[in-house]
Amino acid sequence: MWLWGGVVVAFLILGAIGLIALRPTTITVIPRSHAVLFDETARFTAYPAGMAATGTLQFTLETNVFDDSQVVPAEGMEHVEERASGQVIVYNEYSASPVKLLKNTRFATPDGLIFRAPAEVVIPGRKGTTPGQIEVTIFADSAGEKYNVGPISRFTLPGLKSSPDMYAKVYARSSTQMHGGFSGERPAAAPGAVDAAKAEIRGRLEEKARETVRARSDGTFAFFGLARLTFESLPPTAEEGGVRLHERLQMELPVFQADSFANIVAESVSADAEPGSTVLKPGAPFSAHPIATTSSLVDAPLIFNLEGMARLVWRVDTNELATSLAGREEAAFQTIVANFTGIEEAHARIEPFWKREFPADPTALKIVVQEPKDAQ
Repeated sequence: MWLWGGVVVAFLILGAIGLIALRPTTITVIPRSHAVLFDETARFTAYPAGMAATGTLQFTLETNVFDDSQVVPAEGMEHVEERASGQVIVYNEYSASPVKLLKNTRFATPDGLIFRAPAEVVIPGRKGTTPGQIEVTIFADSAGEKYNVGPISRFTLPGLKSSPDMYAKVYARSSTQMHGGFSGERPAAAPGAVDAAKAEIRGRLEEKARETVRARSDGTFAFFGLARLTFESLPPTAEEGGVRLHERLQMELPVFQADSFANIVAESVSADAEPGSTVLKPGAPFSAHPIATTSSLVDAPLIFNLEGMARLVWRVDTNELATSLAGREEAAFQTIVANFTGIEEAHARIEPFWKREFPADPTALKIVVQEPKDAQ
């Protein structure tokens, strides 16, 4: 029994030594950071990606469309003349520069039905062989159900016929049917009930748009305060005992790449940071608001300010750090770390404890990057 007891104790001791010997050497790093408090004086200018100069802040424009509806009680009948409408994507294969279409520009189907753009349209320029494109809503020239057509593979623009090359390379197509064209009698709703229901629907649509921005997780920066919101009342439809009101919200959202946004912020606070060496971590609250509004976000700069708290955190190249430490004496640790400007503080635990140098294989070093102390 004493012999077997000794064997068990020996195995336990050897196991403990083995666990210690097999533990990885760990480097704990706290990156350098810089807290930033923004107020209304922090002004920034961003440019559409197609016209931004090197070194300036640029954004891409994302378009989101939200629909919602609600039924209101019917009160009698009414004669209605309504034009069909729908979404089309307009393409620019003609020019690397944006193409501007005037208000009421005509869009013709292959059968000769005419739709019009209710406002000026600016189509981004092509990039290489990729055409510029923008989604717009167009409306039928006349009321009636015959305009409820689609999808249409190609709309032509009759106003461009004087320039054959442009006529061939600036066009539109729809992926859904045009809808809402109607001429005749249908149930009516009280004006007061319609206005109240529209306000309620639009409130829900705005919250949907806000939540879409809030839920982004792709590593880019986007602010609901900079979004352009355009509401549209779609043709109502009759339902048993009532009228269903349809509302649409189109949100144009400027989106910033994380690296360029962090670079601009670092420059604004005179932080000693190389381009791409920092990440920006928003605090709560953190928001953006336009200072000056423009008619279009497609071809005009966006001037805005930031408000709230954020933190610039320097990146740490863990692979380079591991390579620099591999095989070196423990006494050289702080000297080596000092060469990494993005590190505020670092600690090393060499395993097994009796060794005095780092493993020769960089992959044997485990590097843990912690949040900055003052960001907790």
